[in-house]
Order: sequence, then structure tokens, then C-alpha cells
Amino acid sequence: MERRINGIMLENNNDNIKNTSKKSSILIELQYFPPISYFKQIIEADAVILEYHENFQKQTFRNRCEILTSNGIESLIIPIEHHKNNQTIKDIRIDYKQRWDKIHERTIRSAYGKSPFFDFFIEDFCSVWNKKHVFLWDLNIEILTLCLDKLRVRKEIILSKAYFSPENNDTKDLLDLRDKISPNEYSIYRQNSITPYQQIFGNDFVRDLSIIDLLFCAVLDSSELLAKIK
Repeated sequence: MERRINGIMLENNNDNIKNTSKKSSILIELQYFPPISYFKQIIEADAVILEYHENFQKQTFRNRCEILTSNGIESLIIPIEHHKNNQTIKDIRIDYKQRWDKIHERTIRSAYGKSPFFDFFIEDFCSVWNKKHVFLWDLNIEILTLCLDKLRVRKEIILSKAYFSPENNDTKDLLDLRDKISPNEYSIYRQNSITPYQQIFGNDFVRDLSIIDLLFCAVLDSSELLAKIK
């Protein structure tokens, strides 16, 4: 069965991931306003497989993003409800008791209110927050498709049918990027050499922030900048 969100196809993969017919596919977790390197990997792939059956991992970009403020890099974290250990990602519920959505909106408005393209995107972001999604997955998938739409990137997005163990990956056509783009692991996938663009704060360019930073500051050049990342 397939469905579309913001014009991007989402389908449950009925075949084994290893049997994908695409030349090059990536398997990756769904993140909250992911960093620039995440989108670079998506753009380069023929197909994107989202891990739909993994257990939620703490201290990752699954429920946080990094933006640049007057005080430096700041993490925006979505609080979640904890009912039991080893909850699958699709069952993670968002905790609204802490009013995190208002905090995120206020912080982003303060950080990027004077950026060139702030007015082009802030209301779209607010409309997503205002929906008060029950599940983290639903919030993140809408954010991903919204950001891809703003970047004018169209990709086939496939949801994994079952958890795919890393040791079972014996195909050259699948790149397993789960937990490779993480705030706790500055891996080779995050050591990108994007051409510096004008940021709002600081004299030194801060690389691989949330896609929010690129959209607000340099969206007109975003596709070209992403294509040039090595």
C-alpha cells in the first residue's frame, strides 16, 4: 500500500530490502529537522528506505536538532512519553506537558527572525507544530517531506517492512546510514565540506547544522550548495 505526503510517495516495502531494484539505496532513521548532511545523503541516493521498526534511541537526532543562536549551537529537543523500555520508533508518543513546541518556535524566531528567507518558511513550520501530532514519527515524516519540498527535491521514500539487521546486509546497493549522522558521533558522513554561506551569528562558519539553518539563510542557493558537498 502506498500513500503520498506533500507529493512524495510513501510505501510499505513488500519485498526484502536487499532486493531493491534501485542502483543505490540508503537505509536511515527518521530525524527531526535533520542536519544538512542527512539531506546530502538523500539527494545522492536513488531510493530512501526509512527504518520503521527500530527501537527508539536516546541522545540522537530522532527527537532533536541543532540550530545556531546568539549563544552558539543550541539543541532543540522534543520530550517523549516513556511507558516501557525498547519502544519501537513508530510507537513513540510526544509529551506536550512541557510545551516544547512553543519553546522551539520562540527560539527559532529569535535566532532566525532577521534571516533572508525567514518569512518564507516560518508559518509552514508553525502549521506543522500546531497540528499537535501524537506520535513522533508522524511529526518527523511531515517535516521531512516539507523540507524536501522546499528544497525542490523529489525522492522515493520507502518504509521498511521489518527491522533490518546490519549483519544481514550483503548487498553493495544498500548503504546503511542508521546512527551514522548523530550528535554524539561526528562521523565521516557529517564531515562535509559545504561551501560556507552567510549565517546570522558568529564570525566562523558552523557546518552541518539543522536544515533549518540552510533554508532560512541560503535557500536560493541550497540545491547548488548541497550538490557541491564532498
